[in-house]
Amino acid sequence: MNEKLYNKWIKINRVNSLLLGPNFVPMRWYKFPDTNVWHERKFKEILSEVKGVVVHSNRVRNHLMIKSNTKDLFNKYILSRSCSYNLPNVIKPFQERENDIILFQKYADSDHSKQGKQLLSLLKGTNKKIKQLNYGNYTREDELLLANNSKFIIYFSFYDTGAIALKELQNYGVITFTLQKDLVINDESGYYIPELELDDITLAFNKIIKIIEEISNKNPDSIKIAKQNQNFNRCERALDDICNNIIKKKKI
Repeated sequence: MNEKLYNKWIKINRVNSLLLGPNFVPMRWYKFPDTNVWHERKFKEILSEVKGVVVHSNRVRNHLMIKSNTKDLFNKYILSRSCSYNLPNVIKPFQERENDIILFQKYADSDHSKQGKQLLSLLKGTNKKIKQLNYGNYTREDELLLANNSKFIIYFSFYDTGAIALKELQNYGVITFTLQKDLVINDESGYYIPELELDDITLAFNKIIKIIEEISNKNPDSIKIAKQNQNFNRCERALDDICNNIIKKKKI
């Protein structure tokens, strides 16, 4: 939505019926609110006028509130999980998957490429079969083929608000390691590794490899994990989130 169209909604007195998001803000995590972007420059005004702004997690909501000084408009933030329409039926069992680890690297908002190189070097020093996905340099077809033939993913991405690509991978039963707690669905399908944000990646690497060895020895049920993830990641559930949050806020 551009500013001209937004102003038309104001003119016809319908702006208070708008739900904006979840890809409305932030354009860049650290730069928010960016005064060069009209809807970030006017974000507090917009938030007070519309029905609500949809965000994918408490983490994102809290970041926006603090940076834009909108804690007084807390009820205008509508939480809704990110989702994927990709719900595959054919899921490879864990032991039939040829690749051990996908290393997914994305540095859209924070450059941790130095740590990414260190992590890749450490991973290549193990007996694990490593595959890489670098943001913007792969096709969706490649991603999905790799997902059904891999056991684990290290999601080395910083401050994602939705992480749709990860959702698609999770729907194949790939077990996740991430530095963002809100991207972990449950303690069977994912692990929160805050050490992935450290300048020295060794501690995170050691922690991940230990967990991988423990899980691999148990031969987890990839099909069960995939179905659990698909159930959580369904877009119908995201719509439920929006509706339930609107109803809840009306009662407050």
